Amino acid sequence: MTEPESTTGVGRRRVAETSRGRPSPLTVLAVVIPLLTVAALALVRPADESPTSYAPTEAPLDRATAVCPPRLPGADEVRLGSSSLASGDLALRVGREEDVESLADGVAARTERQYVVVGADGELAPGLVVSRSGGGSAVGCEPPSPERWFTGVGASAEHASTLTLVNPDKGPAVADVTVWDGSGVVDVPALRGVRVPGGRSTSFDLSTVSPNRDALAIRVAVTRGRLASSVVDVIDPVGRDAPVREWLPAQAAPAATSYVAGVGTSSADRVLTLANPGDSEVRVVLKLVSEESEFVPSGLEEVTLAPASVREVELSGVLRGPALQGVQGIRVEATAPVTASLRTRTARDLALSAAGESVSEEAAVALPGGSKRLVLVGADAPGVVTLRAWDADGAPVVRERRVEVDPATAARLRLPDDAVLAVLGVERTGVVAALEVVDRGLSVLPLSQLVATSPVPDVRPAQR
Repeated sequence: MTEPESTTGVGRRRVAETSRGRPSPLTVLAVVIPLLTVAALALVRPADESPTSYAPTEAPLDRATAVCPPRLPGADEVRLGSSSLASGDLALRVGREEDVESLADGVAARTERQYVVVGADGELAPGLVVSRSGGGSAVGCEPPSPERWFTGVGASAEHASTLTLVNPDKGPAVADVTVWDGSGVVDVPALRGVRVPGGRSTSFDLSTVSPNRDALAIRVAVTRGRLASSVVDVIDPVGRDAPVREWLPAQAAPAATSYVAGVGTSSADRVLTLANPGDSEVRVVLKLVSEESEFVPSGLEEVTLAPASVREVELSGVLRGPALQGVQGIRVEATAPVTASLRTRTARDLALSAAGESVSEEAAVALPGGSKRLVLVGADAPGVVTLRAWDADGAPVVRERRVEVDPATAARLRLPDDAVLAVLGVERTGVVAALEVVDRGLSVLPLSQLVATSPVPDVRPAQR
C-alpha cells in the first residue's frame, strides 16, 4: 500500500519563498522615512533675516542754504534768484546780524560787504541761486558741502591763497584740510581738526600756515556739522604790476574724465594745474574742445603725474592766436581720478575756472552785471539745451532759446546784458556748463544741477 505524500514541507517552502520575495514593513519604513525627511527639509526655507538698516527715501526739498563769502574789493553786489520765479521772503544772516530779503517775481539784489548766509523755505528752496560780484570779480554762492577740492592754490609771496570756512548753523562744525604739493601730502597741523563756532567764519592764509613755492591742491572734508568753503587766489608779481585776485571755483570730487569750461577769448597767460590725490602714477591726455571737435593740439604732450602730487602745465603757447579761435574748454582724460583748474592771467586781471560737474536736468544762475555768455561742453549724447532769462523787474529777456549739443563739441550762448537770472534745461544728455562774465575783467562761474529733493532717513524701532 502506497503512503500518502506529506504536504507540510511544501507549504513551509512556499511561505518562505513568498516571504523572501516581498519586503517587510520595517524595511519599507526604513527606506521611506529618510526620503520623506529629505523632501520635507527641501521644502523648508529659513526665515529671512530682518535688515538692520534702510536706505533713505527722497522727499521734495523744502529748505535750502547758500553762502556768499566775504567781499573782494568792489564785489559788494549780492544777487538772489529763484528758478520758479516765485515771490517770497528769504532769511538772511549778514555776518552775525539777522535780516530778511524779499524776492519779487523770483529776483532780488542787495549790497553787502560781509559774508552772507541765505536760507529759503517751501517753494523757494528747490530753485535758490545766489551770486556775489563787482569790481571785476564774481563767484557763485554755494550750499554747505561735506567735501570740496581746490586745485592750483598758492602759498608763496608771489602767489598766495586764503581759505575761508563759514558755519551757517548755530552749532559748531569741524573740518580737516589736506594739502598736496609737487612731491606729496604736506603736514599742516593748523589745518587739522579746524573748529568753526556756530554762526562764525574763519580764514587761513596758506602762505602763513604752510609756506610753499609749489602749486598746491587742498581738500576740505567736513567731519562735524556743515561748512561752506571758498578760496581767494592772489597773484602779486615782482615788479610794477599790481596784484590781481579772484575766487577759485571748487571741484566736487576727482574724476577720470572731466571738462574745464571757459577759457576766455583774449590773449593771456594760461596755466592748467592738475592734482593726483591717489597712490598710483597717472597719465593725463589733454584735448581742446571747440565748436567743431575735440583735438590734441600740436606740441601738447601726455602729462605724467606722480602719486599724491600736483603739477602745472603751461598752455600759453597752445591757447594763443589762431589756435584759440573757437576753443571753449579743455577735456582732461586720465587713467585715474584727478582734479584740474585753469588760471588765465593778464597784467590787470585774473580768471580761474575748474572742472565742472555734469548737468542732466536743470541748472540756474544769478547773473552778475556785464557781458555774459554760457559755455556748454562735454555732452555725453546728442541732446537739446533750452535757455530762459529774466531782467531785474522779472520780465523775460530770453523767452526760450534752444540749441542742439553733440558729443565732442562745444556751444556758446550769449545773454543780454540786462539779464539777472537764467535757467538752463537739459534734455536727453548731460553737459558741463559755465558762465563767462566780462565786467572790468573775466570771471568764470561753473553751473551745478539744481537739487529738487532731499534724502529722508528711514528710522524704525529696533527688532528684539
